Amino acid sequence: MDPSKPSGGDYASPTSNPRGRHPESYLSPSTSRRPSYMTVGTGSVSESASRLAAMLDDDSGYGGSIADGSSARSGWHPGITEDRPTPSHTPLLPGESNPASEHERRTLASHIHQLYYNQNRTALARSIGRTVETLKKLQSLNMQWPAHYPQVQRSDAPAPTNGHSEPRPGVHHTQSTWDNHRGVEQDVPHRPTPPKRAGTSLGESSTVAEASSAASQKPAQEPRLVTPQLAQDFSVLKIDLKMGALSQTELVHSLEKGAIAQLLDGQITKSIRHLFSLRERIEDTSSKVLVTGDLNAGKSTFCNALLRRKILPEDQQPCTSIFCEVLDSRENGGIEEVHAIPLGSVYNRDNEATYDVYTIPQLEDVVLENDRYASCKIYIKDIRAVDESLLNNGVVDIALIDAPGLNADSLKTTAVFARQEEIDVVIFVVSAANHFTLSAKEFIFNAAREKAYMFMVVNGFDNIRDKKRCQDQILKQVAKMSPATFKESSELVHFVTSRAIPVAPLEMTVGGSGGSGSGSGDGGPGGDPDDDDKNDPNSSTGKGKGKEKEKIQDFEELEAALRRFVLEKRARSKLAPAKTYLMNLLGDLNNLATINRDVAQAELDRVTNELKELEPAYEQSKKSRTEASEDADHTIEDTAADVYEYTRDTVTTTIARVAEHDLGLVYPGLFSAFEYAEEIKAAMIQEISESVFSCEDYAREQTMTGFRRISSLGILHLGDDWSHLTFHPEKMFRKRRDALARQVDFDVEIWDFFDVANLWERQEKFAGTSMAVTVAGVVGSRVVGGMSWVDGAMGAMRIMGSNGLRKMIVPGLILAVGLGVSYALQSIPKSLPRRLSTKLSAQLDLLDYTHANASRVSSEVRKALKLPTDELRVGLQRSVEELQVKREKTTKFKEESEVARKYFGNLVRESHDIKHSVERVDLEGPAPGVAAAYGA
Repeated sequence: MDPSKPSGGDYASPTSNPRGRHPESYLSPSTSRRPSYMTVGTGSVSESASRLAAMLDDDSGYGGSIADGSSARSGWHPGITEDRPTPSHTPLLPGESNPASEHERRTLASHIHQLYYNQNRTALARSIGRTVETLKKLQSLNMQWPAHYPQVQRSDAPAPTNGHSEPRPGVHHTQSTWDNHRGVEQDVPHRPTPPKRAGTSLGESSTVAEASSAASQKPAQEPRLVTPQLAQDFSVLKIDLKMGALSQTELVHSLEKGAIAQLLDGQITKSIRHLFSLRERIEDTSSKVLVTGDLNAGKSTFCNALLRRKILPEDQQPCTSIFCEVLDSRENGGIEEVHAIPLGSVYNRDNEATYDVYTIPQLEDVVLENDRYASCKIYIKDIRAVDESLLNNGVVDIALIDAPGLNADSLKTTAVFARQEEIDVVIFVVSAANHFTLSAKEFIFNAAREKAYMFMVVNGFDNIRDKKRCQDQILKQVAKMSPATFKESSELVHFVTSRAIPVAPLEMTVGGSGGSGSGSGDGGPGGDPDDDDKNDPNSSTGKGKGKEKEKIQDFEELEAALRRFVLEKRARSKLAPAKTYLMNLLGDLNNLATINRDVAQAELDRVTNELKELEPAYEQSKKSRTEASEDADHTIEDTAADVYEYTRDTVTTTIARVAEHDLGLVYPGLFSAFEYAEEIKAAMIQEISESVFSCEDYAREQTMTGFRRISSLGILHLGDDWSHLTFHPEKMFRKRRDALARQVDFDVEIWDFFDVANLWERQEKFAGTSMAVTVAGVVGSRVVGGMSWVDGAMGAMRIMGSNGLRKMIVPGLILAVGLGVSYALQSIPKSLPRRLSTKLSAQLDLLDYTHANASRVSSEVRKALKLPTDELRVGLQRSVEELQVKREKTTKFKEESEVARKYFGNLVRESHDIKHSVERVDLEGPAPGVAAAYGA
């Protein structure tokens, strides 16, 4: 920057005026006479200093900026600076003024304005930092707890302002808007900015950007939708989707919650990037002015008129295809040249590899090479005076950017939309004949999200026959798109003819020839208006010069208003976009936080009730699982134990009494005794196997009973979730059931046919019986007749003698043996089964046959009953796990909802606090102290 500029480079002061002009020359285009001063905008003419200050407080702040010297002096009142001592050497008579004191007051006012501006800038920068941190925390929470995006309803009708329905936006009132702008403020519902002025002549859409407290109305509260929150259309955090015939609301709410959260996260990321850009812009001491508009609207012609030099190429066909940024040559060492920036390159003036250097006459060729260059920097010398020049203004560095026309193609239009976010002031050039196109309306609507005020230049106004009708129609359109701009239409909307402004040709300012267009960018004929008057012999010189002067005066008024807006009203041009964007963003954030706080509270209440129902169900499920499992186990054990005992008893009894059973065999005789023995053995084994078969049948019956009992438990505890199994008893005991019995192997021996032990047992029984009979006989004989029979026996022995007795011993023995053998052979059918049964029993005992079969049968029962029992356990466990998972998810969701409720509750307060701090940044009111008398 120029070292002659004051610190901060914001406002003119006597020490920063290189030409020694009076500082008042920066405040008004004319200081020579009182009639040249008027209140521009919506204020009224002041009658006194106090009345002027009151009107400036009520109005937007433009009035003080255009006051001439006399009005400024009359606006100062000693009471404002009573605490400031007046130099003793400057005694004044009533009604007189001291130039030294006036100079000192203006110097002090300049410093106060600078401090006031720095204070507001610091406050906004701090609010931007707090907002960025808040958005980052919201992004972090949005990943864990997807934020709820409310249903939105975009109303096309204007909000009522006076208790009755306002007319549609296309219809205007017949009364003058002068008094309407002085209307009192009305209380309207709070969303999203403080109360704004009412009484506009046109309805305002609730979807346009919010303006300052003195600029636009507040939209009325919209009706409730299905959701419990108020339906609001977001200004910044709006998810804008376009697909098919679905509306934006229907399309957004047709997506899943996670998809909406991702889209919202993208909007937050864009907002964070834009906030960083805003902070860089408000901390940058220079100002960027973007000149844009539709194709062939005369943007380049307008820029050349501002520069009073034919720098940018003009043509009746669109010729500007890249961004052309015009800068003061002092930033380039005082050298006039063009720096063309290739596509994909980042410009650095100190690095010549980042750009190509061209002369000013070669600019037309450069701008046409849109496939090679992305933009260009044009450094020129502004030959006009400091108080007239926009670039060389002695206050701040100005960059004038000529943008490609909208509707050129989608890529260029998108680039213009993106570039406007880096701009402090937007000058929108519109053709007086074509008005605003759809692209123009969309651009203004998007730019109005942060720029409540935009310069509207209606070019080619001299070609319009019905100028009044043209002005009314354009103002109506401006009122819909940017209410704040319409409020200050006297300062911000200008109807001019850029081609009527004399400009120095390129040959007069640059050595050598250069290309210059002969046509005008607004579609009208080009040329110098003075030359036209001179060359037209039929024109009335006085009348023609009067019209040309009127055109020049209109353009000079535009220049003066632009200088005031860019230089003197820097709080509005530099800081207002940041404040407007913050207000819109914080309003959206507060609304989003309020809705999500209520949603989180509703979710918390819902999951709390669910947990109250889940806890008893979960405990009951665990209890049922334990009880059903124990009952099933008892059923299995009881059934298996019963089958085991039954099998053991049955098999043991069968083995013990198998010899007594009728085996159905006939004794074939002595010669087939061995075959008979084998048949008896096989029959006995078969008899034992049959007993095992009967035990298996009993086990099947008991297993069926146990299966029904377990199925009843499943139906009781699981209900419809129980899988109804079918029991097949025939599938039990498929293995060879007589495998153990067939392992019995013993040989039939000769002694197995003689049951000596049994005979001896029978003899003992017989001897015992004989002894009893003998005792009875003896006792009886004693009783009856004594020992008579003994005497008879002794007599027989005496008759035979001893020799006879000896001879009878051997035959007697032979007879006894023969009788014994005969008896044994005759008793084989009875003694053989007993002998074989004994040997079979001994063999089975060695094999533990009874226990093995009882265990086998009971194990099969357990195995058969294990399947429904396991199914029951799995079902019960699944039920418990499902309830447990649901309980854990519900508990987790409850914790997340508690965190979300607490966070969004804090976010509501935090966003309100930040928004309140932004609202306290007063960019409209007068500066404090003595500076209030000197508008800045």
